Amino acid sequence: MWSAKVQGMRFAGAAVAAAVLRSIDRAGGEPVVLFPGSSESAAEQLSRLDGVVIPGGADIDPRRYGSEPDEHYWPADHPGQDDYEAALLRACLDSEIPMLAICRGMQLLNVIHGGTLLGHLAPGAVEHRGAEHPVTCEPGTLLATVLGDAPVRTSSYHHQAVDRVGEGLRVAARATDGVIEALEVQGARLLAVQWHPEDLAGESASDHAIFEWVVEAARNRRTGVPAPKETGTLEAMAV
Repeated sequence: MWSAKVQGMRFAGAAVAAAVLRSIDRAGGEPVVLFPGSSESAAEQLSRLDGVVIPGGADIDPRRYGSEPDEHYWPADHPGQDDYEAALLRACLDSEIPMLAICRGMQLLNVIHGGTLLGHLAPGAVEHRGAEHPVTCEPGTLLATVLGDAPVRTSSYHHQAVDRVGEGLRVAARATDGVIEALEVQGARLLAVQWHPEDLAGESASDHAIFEWVVEAARNRRTGVPAPKETGTLEAMAV
């Protein structure tokens, strides 16, 4: 993520939450930070990697899904951030590179598939910004093979949410108020979650399992292990 200000630096920089990097390392992976201003294409950058984690961040430009910015809109520091991450998402899907998309990453996945977002969640039964709440996976999904069917505790920090689900996407989890908490793409080694698994991965077995899944899927792709068939309609790597 391009950041206009990084402590100790005179100019803009590329920043990733340390919790995300620690979670990847804890799961056995080696995190590498990609530069969003690279002269290489997304496909060229990804040619040297085994898997991708797209972390959370600022809001997606609402004009990408047919809306307009309002007083709640929190733009990214880099005007090309949306285009850059959208290209990464598409390149991962095209190249079958295992991917974990977190919060903003899940929302962008929905948008590039023609879906829309709710620009700002009104206060309701579940607090989604700066709170913990339960999420339940849909049976038969890849996420359910990783986390199980029982509700899991999640750390949530978002003021937007998926509205219309994009073409080719499947809802994989919801909060108790009905807010969509995970999406999947049929046949893809992809987990896309609305919550921040990095927040609790050091103490939560379910959040750690998400990072273990993407690291293991990346390792299997590198060594040529095919993704096995699920019992449901999706094709994915089961942990």
